Amino acid sequence: MKKNEIVVGVCEDYTNEGLGVAKVDGFPLFVKGLLRGERARLLVMKVKKGYGFAKIVELLEESGERQKPFCKIYQWCGGCQLQHMSLKEQAYFKQQKVAHALRRIGNCEAKVEPILAMDAPYGYRNKGQIPVGVDAYGEVVCGFYRMNSHDIIDMEVCPIQSDLINTCVAVMKEGLRRFGCAAYFRHLLVKHAFANDTVMLVWIVRERVFSQMQELCDWVVGKLPMVKSIVLNVNQRKDNVILGEEEFLLYGEQMIYDTLGGIEFGISAKSFYQVNPVQTKVLYEQALAFAQLSGSEEVLDLYCGVGTISLFLAQHAKHVTGIEIVGDAIRNAKENARRNGIDHVDFICSDAAQYAAVLAERGKKVDVVVVDPPRKGCDELTLASILQMEPKRIVYVSCDPATLARDVRYLEERGYECVRVQPVDMFGWSYHVETVVQLFRKTPDAHIDLKIDMDELDLTASEAKATYQEIKDYILNKHGVKVSSLYIAQTKQKHGIIERDCYNKPKNEQKKALHCAPDKEKLIEEALRHFKMI
Repeated sequence: MKKNEIVVGVCEDYTNEGLGVAKVDGFPLFVKGLLRGERARLLVMKVKKGYGFAKIVELLEESGERQKPFCKIYQWCGGCQLQHMSLKEQAYFKQQKVAHALRRIGNCEAKVEPILAMDAPYGYRNKGQIPVGVDAYGEVVCGFYRMNSHDIIDMEVCPIQSDLINTCVAVMKEGLRRFGCAAYFRHLLVKHAFANDTVMLVWIVRERVFSQMQELCDWVVGKLPMVKSIVLNVNQRKDNVILGEEEFLLYGEQMIYDTLGGIEFGISAKSFYQVNPVQTKVLYEQALAFAQLSGSEEVLDLYCGVGTISLFLAQHAKHVTGIEIVGDAIRNAKENARRNGIDHVDFICSDAAQYAAVLAERGKKVDVVVVDPPRKGCDELTLASILQMEPKRIVYVSCDPATLARDVRYLEERGYECVRVQPVDMFGWSYHVETVVQLFRKTPDAHIDLKIDMDELDLTASEAKATYQEIKDYILNKHGVKVSSLYIAQTKQKHGIIERDCYNKPKNEQKKALHCAPDKEKLIEEALRHFKMI
């Protein structure tokens, strides 16, 4: 197969990003916009060692699940990837994406339930994060980045954002033109509380003060009575991080408030809050169901954000501890607990992995652990610490099936079983999917009484705690000193640890056996104490 070659292929499946996979003589080509079952003439764009990329030249057989994209800028914008795909086909794709990851990466055969999706995923986003710029003709542009670039595609309306967000963006765009302020702006962040239709505007700017700043603020407030907060966020960084560290309140309150499942949540400029409130309720109710709380449980919620899952759990648990590294989020979480009169929950600002490790070192035991980590998943320290706390159940909420599968495998290999897997479609028309997994700690099905003659054993229980190599590695890594198996054997025998016959004797009986030097004997004794063998 060569670049620029024209081939004919049939789509068999999808990549994790929703590209069609068409095999030509067994060689897989990844094709944007090609649906399962479709046959097409393809232009080969790039060829790698084991796969390639192609684009559709002509559809020869079209799938019944193909639909016309409803957004004017769909073919250029990188926000949605699946508008050419029916909701039914999206449901298949996302369910299979989770199942394939669990099987291939997690070696997990747990059944993946049909995805919980919206009937009509339009206008569902409660947050708009809009790049702002000035084009080559001096016109203000507010929209989204073109795929694989930093060019801004101007947008009039985004069909998956709420109508209120679209209205706010249109008014802001007019204001930036009127007052000539666009050059100061990097992004416009709009947060919409669905419960009461109030809005927070966050102006992400390059300078702390810019000309006509207050005039723009007053004008926007006059045009948009639903705006209850305008926050100025200053970001002078040169990278692609959206929000800066400094922020100032220009108008109204520091927070707006939304209600989810009967609980009121405060939302600040920097706090994380799920972008689809309808499906967030579905997601959290699923997490609550998987936690199986009776009212007597001690629950640990890692990566708790502004306390959304924690407060859902607290309604049915004895006590909940939420851990989050973002200070603003923890302050919001504590205020959310006070606002809702929930006093049997504690929120702690700390790195989740480090705090979990501290709890494990203290011998802390919990009944249920809930984790909702970022896309990279949990690190090994977090997972190992969770295992030490021996929860009966673990509820894992994930936005990335691959890292979820990796972490599920780690937990299953160490005494837990993945029992239920429930995907939830939070992001209609995109390839992203949220998943809730329930894991149980395994318990023995039966007990067998065994009578063991210790004389028949080749090694003692204490010897089994650490191998000779582990003892050598411990001493070498900590002290930079090498010790021999012979010296380890002599030191173990001195402390009454029975050795296999002739382990501490020289190979040549005629030679005089060497004896362990006192300094090395002390290092070996330290290692034996470390491994709790003496």
